[in-house]
Amino acid sequence: MIAKFSKSFLISFKDFYKDEGIYLSAALAFFSILSLIPLSMFIVNILVTFTQEDTVIRFVYSKMVFLFPNLEIQMIKDIKKLLMLKGINEISIILYGIFSLQLFTAIEFSLNKIFKISKRRHFLLSFLLSIFIVFLIIFAVGATFFISYLIKFFGNNGIFQHSLIIHFFLKYVITFVLIFVVIGLLYKFLPNKKISLGSVIIGTLITTILIELAKHLFAFYVSEIIKISTLYGSISTFLALLMWLFYAWAVFLYGAELINNLERKK
Repeated sequence: MIAKFSKSFLISFKDFYKDEGIYLSAALAFFSILSLIPLSMFIVNILVTFTQEDTVIRFVYSKMVFLFPNLEIQMIKDIKKLLMLKGINEISIILYGIFSLQLFTAIEFSLNKIFKISKRRHFLLSFLLSIFIVFLIIFAVGATFFISYLIKFFGNNGIFQHSLIIHFFLKYVITFVLIFVVIGLLYKFLPNKKISLGSVIIGTLITTILIELAKHLFAFYVSEIIKISTLYGSISTFLALLMWLFYAWAVFLYGAELINNLERKK
């Protein structure tokens, strides 16, 4: 079993480069820059509308921050100000959602290339699937927010006594589970191919762990190795964000290669 997985790991690295994973990661990083703000604003406004809880803004922002390395990325800080904007009408909310859908179309294209799927979905079907994925993500964010709310409520009322454990669970475990669910949804539904749940779970777990490890390695790399702030000055924060998105999507696509190889061996 260990030898089987080790071989799949190595083959997946080879397949990643063969399937032009570098270029696909760069394209996904570009679409992420365009979609990051409208998608986050769409998710927040939908959740605030249904929950009537402004605390969901801080929750979504905290989970977004957790996705990125421990770097001074001003764009991420500015997102919090945008998320807290009041008086956004329904048309604007819908437009935010539509603007963010291109990212999911790009993810679908990349996954289809990795899974060697030549037949693409009809444009309308792909559009509807992207909407479906967005609302599944909103549901996942809402569910984790509700769980966090309950834990904080019981903790404040003395039912849960171990504050350190609660803090660890809220900051790390809940966030890890949320990222795991979102990545799993993308792997399971976006490729135009039926993929077994077992392979999706294995690939998603490995991808989530690798992204968490990559965060720390990336932060060390840009701050200590290439010293990005010294090299690029005022634009270093934007470049750091773009570079991180590129690395994160590269890990995501590697995970897709791993799932594809696990499926072949069945």
